[in-house]
Amino acid sequence: MDLNFEQAEKMISAQRKDELARLLWQGNPLPENLTAIEKIFAFGLYTFIEYEDKQQLKNYFLE
Repeated sequence: MDLNFEQAEKMISAQRKDELARLLWQGNPLPENLTAIEKIFAFGLYTFIEYEDKQQLKNYFLE
């Protein structure tokens, strides 16, 4: 599957983005049954945490 982070982001519901972002924010393991699209999205978020701006992760939390 040739998707980038932005494309994967558009294909995931706001609720699922919130769930994955919170798991990463709290340092909890991700579920083992992630779809390929969710894995791409989660990897992009992981990159923000490790190498970019951890605060950007909060953009995915539901209000």
